[in-house]
Amino acid sequence: MKTLSLTPDWDLTLDSTGNLVVLTDKAAILQDVCSAARTWLGEVLYDTGQGIPYDTDILRSDVDLSFYSSEIEDAATSVPGVAAATCHLANPTKERQLTGIILVTFSDGSTDHAQF
Repeated sequence: MKTLSLTPDWDLTLDSTGNLVVLTDKAAILQDVCSAARTWLGEVLYDTGQGIPYDTDILRSDVDLSFYSSEIEDAATSVPGVAAATCHLANPTKERQLTGIILVTFSDGSTDHAQF
């Protein structure tokens, strides 16, 4: 599995010679887990069923954060190579930005985490 490397502000990463950085193996899986957590439902044109229901469910003021965690975990486990995922959310910032950590169990049983 390969994926393009992204910076913390979600831009493409270039190496010292100006080429795109490509991630492989578990680093690629973690990057794809973060991408899945940030994808809006309907945003992926070739599969509009992918994504988190931000518009319809998440952006309401009365939403329970456990619902969001559950949606993130479902999205993470849809990534090939992920056997299980647990989302731990941080407190929302003043800018209404929600961040957290996703603990990932890979198909081989090893674990790592991704911050989104």
